[in-house]
Amino acid sequence: MKFVLLLALSVASASLAAPKQTITKEATFNAIVMFRADPLSDDGRRAGGLVMEFTEQSHDVVVTISQKILPFLSNKSLPEKYKATLLAAFVVGNVDSQLLRHQKKDDTYSGVLQMIESYRQMQRSNGRLHIAEVEKLIEMQSRGELKTYVSR
Repeated sequence: MKFVLLLALSVASASLAAPKQTITKEATFNAIVMFRADPLSDDGRRAGGLVMEFTEQSHDVVVTISQKILPFLSNKSLPEKYKATLLAAFVVGNVDSQLLRHQKKDDTYSGVLQMIESYRQMQRSNGRLHIAEVEKLIEMQSRGELKTYVSR
């Protein structure tokens, strides 16, 4: 089942908060660079959040989330910080591709490639980290099957 990424913001906080400031493409590109440099740092997490907020606000990009592509989201044993980082990585890669191509068209493949790269960064930080769902995607990429898999 696919659905368009909508970030859940609390109804209560949304109604009480000041009006949201529009996030520019330039700010989004800067956040993408910061996220890619270190997705686990506080700055990286904030940058990932900014890109996700841009995705919610913007009419220039569309990101589709599916259980097939992001099966780790339903993994109850996986800590939320890993889920959040991998989801942000997927969105970062997908949005960056669309903005660079000036084309509003979901780019799941670029999102998965960024997710794999961020996962490898996470593993360098935590050598024992092993997420089977991501490892499966890495195996598909090494066999040259990932692009076909994500486009079905």
